[in-house]
Amino acid sequence: MVLEKLKQLRGIFYRKLLKEGGGHEEPLPGFMIENTNRIVELPDAGDITKLDVTYPLLEPFSYAHIQWNDEEKTLIYNVIEPVLNDEEKKLLAKVSEAVIQLVEVGLTALRERSKAIEYLQRQVDKVLKDFGIQLTHDQYVKIMYFVYRNFLGYNEIDGLMLDPNIEDISCDGVNTPVFVVHRKYSSIKTTASFENVENLREFIIKLAERGGRYVSYAEPILDSTLPDGSRVSATIAGDVATRGPTFTIRKFGDRPLSPIEQILSHTTNSEILAYFWHLVEYGANMLFVGATATGKTTFLNSVCMFIPPERKVVTIEDTREIRIPHEHWVSGLARIGFGIPDSSGQKYGEVTMFDLLRESFRQNPDYVIVGETRGKEAYVMFQGMSSGHTSFSTFHANSVDAVIKRLTSPPIELSPTLIESLNVIAIMTHTSMKSERRVKEVVEIISVDPRTEEVKTNLVFLWNPATDTFEKVNDSQIIPRLVEARGGDAESAKKDLERRKLVLDWLKSKDIKDYLEVVRYVNMFYKEPGKLFETIGNVEFKPDEVKKEVKVEVPTVQAETPIAEIEQPVAPAISAAPAEPAPIEAPREEIKVEVPRIRRKRTSILELLGMPVIRESH
Repeated sequence: MVLEKLKQLRGIFYRKLLKEGGGHEEPLPGFMIENTNRIVELPDAGDITKLDVTYPLLEPFSYAHIQWNDEEKTLIYNVIEPVLNDEEKKLLAKVSEAVIQLVEVGLTALRERSKAIEYLQRQVDKVLKDFGIQLTHDQYVKIMYFVYRNFLGYNEIDGLMLDPNIEDISCDGVNTPVFVVHRKYSSIKTTASFENVENLREFIIKLAERGGRYVSYAEPILDSTLPDGSRVSATIAGDVATRGPTFTIRKFGDRPLSPIEQILSHTTNSEILAYFWHLVEYGANMLFVGATATGKTTFLNSVCMFIPPERKVVTIEDTREIRIPHEHWVSGLARIGFGIPDSSGQKYGEVTMFDLLRESFRQNPDYVIVGETRGKEAYVMFQGMSSGHTSFSTFHANSVDAVIKRLTSPPIELSPTLIESLNVIAIMTHTSMKSERRVKEVVEIISVDPRTEEVKTNLVFLWNPATDTFEKVNDSQIIPRLVEARGGDAESAKKDLERRKLVLDWLKSKDIKDYLEVVRYVNMFYKEPGKLFETIGNVEFKPDEVKKEVKVEVPTVQAETPIAEIEQPVAPAISAAPAEPAPIEAPREEIKVEVPRIRRKRTSILELLGMPVIRESH
């Protein structure tokens, strides 16, 4: 109603502008957003008091400026954006309100950003014409940028969401600065903040809608995933969060980190990854353990790239975080229910991780990957391990002892004998810089005493924080066990580990780090190992070639030569002598010579097509 009245009121002023302008409208300038694909090399922290870095976020509108602040004695992250004066702020609010009423489709439904911007610009232009608002070129571009930022972006933190160097964004309430975790400079205070409770509450509702979830005063806690894969945890009610609504966004990139990128970031080394590569192929059960944001899921994603391409993979998650470049992959995602919970505590239509995991074992998977094990689904997963289904998962704990205690205590309460089906535990940790992760320990579960319930372990790899290096403590006891179960021996397993390490070192030396390229070479290792090692140029570790099929030619048997044609031996010449009566010859015994029957070779249609045929021996 208000908009319709405004449309009616603007008529006289609008016509007056047209009359003064000669009866024609001045065309509005265009608006375009371009992705910043430029790779910016950021300097090391070093002396942070001298740090002063500026790099683009969304050219030419927003830039990041990180600088030491002498007054606060800390680094400050400032998002540089166009500045609006008071009149322009009022105009932006007026235009935004009108655009909300004009928009007929959800802008998120327009998957292509260029089409969404084009649609949004048409609505803004329509509002400006209907209201008879005349803007300069600079004013129009500034207004259009903020409309774009607030409708298609993430409002006050849009620049932070665009920064690929930021891993974590935290807002602790109203009128408090937003903090970020920077990949290069660790935790930094920013100049961004939410000054209005209502704006912050609406922003959290916006995050929930983009993740396909619902948040309200009755259900004030949000756990969701944004379209780009970032994970959101938020609270909206004031009695739950006393300083006002809060949110934390853990950013995940569109592409997973490859094993080579894990080596380059010093999270691990090629020897440890070769060890995990071997474990993945031979079906070891593994847990990736650590505190929050220690890189458990990221490392799990990288390790899953070693899965052979023909194997079937089933993933179970409550929040979408696992991304593996695998075709034979069934992805399961838990969902929340609707309405009031029943007597069991579940809502109508709710699908839990326990339900998905129980169902997944009926799909005959080769690998079952659980995003995070925290409840009764652990029992189903360990039962699957015991029955021969290879399983990987992440788990919150900071040591092997903590893992065992959590698994055997409520709410999980596993039998200690079931833990023996787990083969390897990888413990992740932070360095002194929160943005850096390391594989702290790699521990093998050897056995569990059924009487004393004591778990026997074997420490294979250990990270030395003093030197920031990885040390091999003991030889693996799990790998020989897995290899011998398939008819191999320990010596061949050792050579196989060296081959895999050689491949990873070669990929690193050639700077082949894109995950799709790395997976291509991993698949080549499985399918064409000879070709791969020829490419590497190393024949010492070249795998034994498969024995070629030897074709045995059956000689053709010729027909028997008639006896009459057999040349008789000539008797030696005898001098003349009186003829003696010829001796009576004994009757000759007839000897039968059987000629083997020649079978005519039958030609198969497959042979005509040039395809090899395996025949049964007779």
